[in-house]
Amino acid sequence: MDRTLLIVIILVAIFTSFLIGYSIPPYIQAGVFSGRKEKGVESQIDKKMEQYYKDLLKDSNK
Repeated sequence: MDRTLLIVIILVAIFTSFLIGYSIPPYIQAGVFSGRKEKGVESQIDKKMEQYYKDLLKDSNK
């Protein structure tokens, strides 16, 4: 095999591995690759934050 072709194949494999490794953690956090029944990112919103968003909705409707 030509040396240049081998270098190109290695670079493409490294780049592809990087992209796959970079994209898998969000899937794990969202529960796609885990045994959780409920899929999606778990976020906790306290009462103060909930009121803030309700107030934003009221302001935008005026």
